Amino acid sequence: MLLRPLFFTSFLIDDQLVEEGLAARGPIVISSASSKTAIAAAFLLAQREGVELVGLTSPRNVELVEGLGVYGRTVTYDAISSLERGSATFVDIAGDGKVRHAIHSHYGEELLHSMTVGVTHWEELGAGEGELPGPSPTLFFAPDRLAKRSEDWGRAGLQSRISDAWHPFCEWTGGWLEVVQDRGFEAVQRVYLDVLEGRVDPKTANVLSLGG
Repeated sequence: MLLRPLFFTSFLIDDQLVEEGLAARGPIVISSASSKTAIAAAFLLAQREGVELVGLTSPRNVELVEGLGVYGRTVTYDAISSLERGSATFVDIAGDGKVRHAIHSHYGEELLHSMTVGVTHWEELGAGEGELPGPSPTLFFAPDRLAKRSEDWGRAGLQSRISDAWHPFCEWTGGWLEVVQDRGFEAVQRVYLDVLEGRVDPKTANVLSLGG
């Protein structure tokens, strides 16, 4: 219930990066590295030989991101310029226009692909973006990828592959993810506002019910 829908998206991200040969052509830089979608995608990519992963995160989440053991390097948003230049792929889960502009400006024409997945930093959407050097960001639309793989493998084949990848990931999260359960309107309101303001610890996952 908590992770399967996000994992589905992460599985498709991993699949596209590998099929297009991007995973083996330089580091994959993932923003909002502490988000569940990013973590699942990084977990899958880290299982592949020769893949270099860079997790971008805020200073307060550095310890968690490093402790996950799936990113080869953890870099704060204000230290993007410390990354080595060269071929790279950007997976943008944050949706922060300033971060996107910083990545595109840093790598320029050497940026192989810029994949826009989500908007965890909704308050910074489009901020400071301007004209972007390098490739135009491409929206990752999971239903299109799902349709392609359903045609390639059949629905049963797709579900089998997802299941094979899901079980190791689910077992791995049991070592660090804390599930917090609560109920009632006030609990839902509190957690909603915490999520909106970025106050939720990435190590936790909330299961809420409106019922008293």
